[in-house]
Amino acid sequence: MDGVQYLWQRAFFAVLTEVDSEKFVARLIVADDEVFERLLELEGTAGTDEERLALEDTLQSLRLLRNYDYHFRI
Repeated sequence: MDGVQYLWQRAFFAVLTEVDSEKFVARLIVADDEVFERLLELEGTAGTDEERLALEDTLQSLRLLRNYDYHFRI
């Protein structure tokens, strides 16, 4: 499974490896959507604490990447 523990991580890793700036933004949006959708799926369920923590960490990383991209486009 390409070294990912959760399916939604593929979208995140695609952001990290993208070198084209236009594709980077598109992949960032997709990853953000997939993480958010997974959080909604887990809401009210007994999902694992490990995955919830990984999702929260990934959202934080996506925010940082979004800010990084924004500052370098100005």
